[in-house]
Amino acid sequence: SNRSSFPPCARVACAQLHPVAGASFCPMLTASASVAIRAAAAAATRRCPIARVAGVLPQAARAFGSAKERPLCLSDRESQKLTYRGKEVPVAPEFWKYVADEQSVKEAELYKNNTDNYIGTVKYPVGSVGPLRVNGEHAKRDYVVPLATHEGALLASYDRGAKAITQAGGVNVRIKSRGMVRAPVFVFKNIVDAAEFRKFAVAPETKEKIRQVVQQTISHCTVTFVRIFMTDRKVHISIGIDSDDASGMNIVTYAGDVVMDWMKQNYHSTIPEMYIEGGFNAGKRVSVMHTLLGKGHAVVADVIIPKEIVKKTLHTTPYRLQRFQKMHSRTNEFIGGISCTAHVANGLAAFYLASGQDPACVAESQAAVTHFDIHLKDGSTDLNDCDLYASMTLNSLMLATVGGGTQLPAFKAARSMMGVKSANELAEICAGVALGGEMSFYAAMESAEFTKAHWNMTHKERLDSLRAARVACATKPWWQAIATW
Repeated sequence: SNRSSFPPCARVACAQLHPVAGASFCPMLTASASVAIRAAAAAATRRCPIARVAGVLPQAARAFGSAKERPLCLSDRESQKLTYRGKEVPVAPEFWKYVADEQSVKEAELYKNNTDNYIGTVKYPVGSVGPLRVNGEHAKRDYVVPLATHEGALLASYDRGAKAITQAGGVNVRIKSRGMVRAPVFVFKNIVDAAEFRKFAVAPETKEKIRQVVQQTISHCTVTFVRIFMTDRKVHISIGIDSDDASGMNIVTYAGDVVMDWMKQNYHSTIPEMYIEGGFNAGKRVSVMHTLLGKGHAVVADVIIPKEIVKKTLHTTPYRLQRFQKMHSRTNEFIGGISCTAHVANGLAAFYLASGQDPACVAESQAAVTHFDIHLKDGSTDLNDCDLYASMTLNSLMLATVGGGTQLPAFKAARSMMGVKSANELAEICAGVALGGEMSFYAAMESAEFTKAHWNMTHKERLDSLRAARVACATKPWWQAIATW
């Protein structure tokens, strides 16, 4: 009765019942309820353009098999068989212990909206770093942070960076902007027609109308910007939305569809072709545009580390450390690198995996800039008597605390370690973790401890046994030495 209050997903769900599927898609409905839903769906379809696209979903569902026909988990623990598309897939005995274990199969219902053709779960090792002191606008205390990785020595390095930051009083973090982006493309016969459309699109009244129609159609959606770009005969309308604590990837797609529908109805001429995305969004890949303008959370962080802490914790000096970092950064620019960092992808991937984010987004999130400099004390000109200034700019952090995989139990449990209450708080913590990892990495490189640390922490036991065997072999005849080795 009040369709305007429906969230987009509800409108799409209604549309999936109309007009093809009807009661057959939801067999428990009575005939009268089916008629009522068809009528409501028809109205919803008229109101929400994305729902028109959803009309194809029931046919696809019938072709694949209804949700009722498909098992929640393809792994059958009773028969110890994994069946896919009617054929048994051979698996090792360990599969039933580590992938299709009893808990994973029992809780298959939890994953039905996140994982298609579900067979089980993979246990990914999780460690912790901290305490990390964050002086942000949303994160304002010490945090113990979960990070998921199987790279030996990585968390020890991030832990050392967090220790240095906390000893120095904490990392300052500020969020510059927040907004997910989608860029529908409109294709014309030639550049003359495209330029005419661009004039219409860039007009302030057009942008304001786009903002209004998107916010009226989609709940919990605030339009942050509308940008127009023209490339040959194509015009891209890049729309940014703030979706609160959700990442907004799906919502901004609905917003893009609304824009396409409004343009089709209100532009004075025919638009030959239009697509929800023409490549300008640069989703899950590095782009100079989003590195500069921002996408998701655009965050900056900095800290001043006193020279005593640099020497004791990082095993180098502020002057030597910032000198090495600048050399590393210049070389990265020389070879054409976009991300001017040491290894921020390592920390972001570990943070994303542990907190339930989309790990594929690390591809664009790691396009960041790390900067080190000396911080001279008042009145001093002695380069050996200075502190370290370290900063980081991360303009494309894709983070959320609601929606998607963030609600899965393991990720919620891991995030509970931090006690975060918003995506903004999560973003500020993430930036602090990333900066700590950069400092520790550069320090290990500059002090020549990088290789030694990796060997000692990940291969020392194996290396010691090899050395012992070599010593034993040296004292024996060659035929006994071979057997010993």
